[in-house]
Amino acid sequence: MDNKPVFDRTLFIPIIIGVCSVLGICLVLLVGRLNAARGEVQNEATQTPIRYQYLGTEPAIVFPTDAPTLTALPETIAPTDDLLKPTLVFPTATLRPKSTPTIPTRAIITPVSLTPTVGSLNVIYDDGDFKFLYTGDWHQNTVSGTYQSTLHISSTIGDSVQLSFVGQKIRIAYQAGPSLGTIALRLDGADFVLDQSSADTVLSRWESPVLVLSSHSITITHVSGGSINLDSIAVIDLATPTPTP
Repeated sequence: MDNKPVFDRTLFIPIIIGVCSVLGICLVLLVGRLNAARGEVQNEATQTPIRYQYLGTEPAIVFPTDAPTLTALPETIAPTDDLLKPTLVFPTATLRPKSTPTIPTRAIITPVSLTPTVGSLNVIYDDGDFKFLYTGDWHQNTVSGTYQSTLHISSTIGDSVQLSFVGQKIRIAYQAGPSLGTIALRLDGADFVLDQSSADTVLSRWESPVLVLSSHSITITHVSGGSINLDSIAVIDLATPTPTP
């Protein structure tokens, strides 16, 4: 007699089928569970109006009703002057203002007199005025007859003094006399030489050429001699053409 195995191998087929069936049923139940959990939606209050509509059991018997919603109350806006004022809109063409006629420039120019008159004294700077910038060994002396009775005297060659002014002409006052030296004047870009020596001690003046009415600068430098001096500088404004009626 043939030897038969103790366990029949053909029994594996129904066992495998049964196990697969059980696994399939478990898989179906698991998927259904997951779908049920995923379908749960939490209701949250919104501000969107919701309308409920009841469906009747009979055709054409429908009664729509408005259910209470969570719509926020409209915000109350306090009226302002800008909101209360009506805005009027007109065509641009009707609101265009009339242009004011421009008077030609030549129509408002008045004749001018080109005849110059005598110049007027603008200001006098005394030798002790703060606008003078002294460089070197200058000292002030009291001298009778000079402007405000004072002179600034330099006894060292190379001493200088500078003044800035606005005008058309200047007049330098000084005291001339024996043993006095020479000064160099630099007015803007022009150079002049003034000899203060004289046989007698007298008060003298030096006037500059006519300048453009603008800002100018003059520098006075001691260039030779025992000493030089400065009494005052007067700024003169010449008469310019003025409009006449």
